[in-house]
Amino acid sequence: MDLHPFLVRPLVEQAIREELGPGDTTGGFLVDQRQRADAQIYAKQDGVIAGLLLAEESIRAVDPEAVIRRAVRDGDMVRAGDTLLQVEARAFALFIAERVALDWLQYLSGIATRTRRYVELVRPYGTRLTDTRKGVPGLRVLQKYAVRVGGAHNHLFGLHNAVLVKDNHIKAAGGIAEAVRLLRSRVQHTFKIELECETLEQVEEALKAGVEIIMFDNMTLENIRSGVKLVGGKAEIEASGGINETTIVPIAETGVDIISVGEITHSVRALDISLDIAGIKPSALRQIAENKAGLT
Repeated sequence: MDLHPFLVRPLVEQAIREELGPGDTTGGFLVDQRQRADAQIYAKQDGVIAGLLLAEESIRAVDPEAVIRRAVRDGDMVRAGDTLLQVEARAFALFIAERVALDWLQYLSGIATRTRRYVELVRPYGTRLTDTRKGVPGLRVLQKYAVRVGGAHNHLFGLHNAVLVKDNHIKAAGGIAEAVRLLRSRVQHTFKIELECETLEQVEEALKAGVEIIMFDNMTLENIRSGVKLVGGKAEIEASGGINETTIVPIAETGVDIISVGEITHSVRALDISLDIAGIKPSALRQIAENKAGLT
């Protein structure tokens, strides 16, 4: 999965319109449109970078003639103080695009950084880590891109590209067996059926119905272990629901095939990234030094 300018440009332009409104009442009065400036975008803490294209497009949307050089790539692990982008552009454009460019970078890099942490936790167990649909409406494609940059996989993008039978579907259909029967008779043959189960009794019903993937939803660790034995390799198993950094390793140890985590997109902490014209400001240098020393 990759991002392309035609995909991100509408999002960037909307963000610039929101930021700029009728005009910049600070920078717009300080410089004329011919004045140029050199700047750098840099990390103030360690993390995994994602969203460089959005930052670049935010600047180019205001100054198409901006010269931007990448010092890193999406997916790179950077350290506090590392330069991400070198920019030479019209000063007024930097004033307009600064916050938008940084917001994209900080948010998506936060997702990628958190994701990389979870990937490393489950790596010894061969478990596939995926995201969920939880997050910010309208930004799902960007969130899922950042998850891939962080080293994990994507779950379904929406209602259109997978069959996932949840509790309300089961109730509406009148039971697991009937829900699966109806879906088998109507969906295209290329789709697998995944079914969400909250109890071991439901897991047994799902197996009898012949579904390909069974989601253990908010099950206790004891029930997950029992469920893995019950399935016995007859279907793929996904564990989901409230999984965090404390619980993910014990769940991976049970032998489930997939773990989906909503936290990596809906509760992410932004990575601290800044843009400075000319040299890096003293307060940022102090913060970088503190992060390198492990004081923050």
